[in-house]
Amino acid sequence: MSFTPYVFGTGIAGWTFLQRTQAQQQEVYEKSPILDRQVQDFKERISSIQSSEQLLDDYSLLQVTLGAFGLDEDISNRAFIQKVLDSDLSDSKSFVNRLNDSRYLALAKTFGFNSPDGPQLPSAKGGSEFAGISTADDLLSNSTLLKKALDNVGLKGMENNQFFLQKVLESDLSDPDSFANKLTDTRFADFAKQFEFGKPPEYDSSIQALVSEFNQHTDGLASADDLLEDEELLQAVVETFDLERTNKDFLRRVLNSDTTDPDSFVNQLEDTRYLNVSRAFGFGYPDIDAMTDPDELLQNPELLADALDQFNVSDRGETFLRQVLESDLSDPNSFVNQPDNIAYYDFAEAFQGTWPDHVSKMQVFSNEITEKLDSLSSATELVFDLSLFEASLDIFGLSHRDSDFNVMIKTLDSDLSSEISYANLHHDNNMKAMAYAFSFNKGEVAQDYPDGFADELADLYTTRQFEIEIGNSDPNMRLALALERELQAVADEGGSENAHWYNIMGSPPLRTVFETALALPSGFGQLDLERQLVEMKDRAFSSFGITHPADLLEPDMLDQFRRRFLLMTDLGGF
Repeated sequence: MSFTPYVFGTGIAGWTFLQRTQAQQQEVYEKSPILDRQVQDFKERISSIQSSEQLLDDYSLLQVTLGAFGLDEDISNRAFIQKVLDSDLSDSKSFVNRLNDSRYLALAKTFGFNSPDGPQLPSAKGGSEFAGISTADDLLSNSTLLKKALDNVGLKGMENNQFFLQKVLESDLSDPDSFANKLTDTRFADFAKQFEFGKPPEYDSSIQALVSEFNQHTDGLASADDLLEDEELLQAVVETFDLERTNKDFLRRVLNSDTTDPDSFVNQLEDTRYLNVSRAFGFGYPDIDAMTDPDELLQNPELLADALDQFNVSDRGETFLRQVLESDLSDPNSFVNQPDNIAYYDFAEAFQGTWPDHVSKMQVFSNEITEKLDSLSSATELVFDLSLFEASLDIFGLSHRDSDFNVMIKTLDSDLSSEISYANLHHDNNMKAMAYAFSFNKGEVAQDYPDGFADELADLYTTRQFEIEIGNSDPNMRLALALERELQAVADEGGSENAHWYNIMGSPPLRTVFETALALPSGFGQLDLERQLVEMKDRAFSSFGITHPADLLEPDMLDQFRRRFLLMTDLGGF
């Protein structure tokens, strides 16, 4: 015979009974044969689910999953739930990110079917008290959460040392020489560890890493040593160009080579990937501005081609170009001043005066891709963005492929997880390097569920089922039981103080609790939304002395607020 949870009394008396007996009642309830079998089956089989379709096709697993997030009533809304599970979490306009109910976003994040992060524990940062905090400034401007974070590591009373705390929070904890790690009091490192704002960023592809790290050098890279001393950028370069030899002395010779000189170090290497990286950064590129003899330019085919391209003029032969470069620009009768040759005037003027600074291929590529990096998601998008496509081919030494659209799409769309895919079998290592650098198709990646995933979801499910059973005998007790979790979910959403209040008003259970505890009139919900906000904040301050809903998560304050709600229900306020 199954056990049914119960509560004696109402209001504060009923809550006192429930507090005293909840642990025992819940333990007995979870051992109920039907519930226990359902939970054990879930724990055994959930890790086999590799797609949203598989989850939706398994009624038993879906029932526990939805129940864990309080979405039991959506068990028949297959199409809706699939859109939730398959939403692109990184796109603010995706289906799940446009829903007002944060439970759906929590569900999508937990399974991560369309997220590079994959499955996450419900208790991971996405569902923690600090989930809405993404930068040190976010935390330092939120006095409630700052105090809580400091209290967690025994640093109570430090909240006014903002400049010092910012340096602590932005420390790279993986670096033993970082600010936090060099402090004798290890509690500060523990404080920073709750957030890891100083942790090096994680990138979805080596191209994203390359461009992001390159752009950190806002004044540009002055030398090969600047690149070699930046470990994050160097690693991105090695991965992007698929370099096998990474000794810094070797790479320095590569990077400083004059790529226009067939006898230079890099041009003696058989592996053209090193030539590509040298060309991309151009540290050894000749200084045309220092040339006085036209032969220095005319006898260097690669340099001449770049120079002509810079002024958008064609190569009309050595004799013609020599006459252009040696023309007296001030003489209206000189060769370059003739009407048929005037297009070459700027070219000659630059050679005789000041040649424009060399802009590296990497800088051109960065300029083209930076604003498109986060939204670029397919080979087709890249190939048919002609300026970006040209700049991309340029840094991989594939400029001769600028009209091979189908070949490049086939390469970039290759399944990189398959050894027999087009990119992996291609004879040109540069094609393969480019495919891996962009990583448009990483192939099927198995859902890798973290340890404790099934246990946490099962616990959430049984807890909510217990609340439902209690609610069958007293709906107010169900609201009281769920109050802390629902309020925490609002805090986890982050945002401004007003955003928290709006989320409370948008949550039926929380709205009920707040309207009752704050003794708001029955017609309160008919008021203009802005008026509701002002009224609710005023009542909360006058009754509890708080302005930010997160303040209610303090244990004593939460207990006081819950008891006020239950007292008001007993007095007929609900």
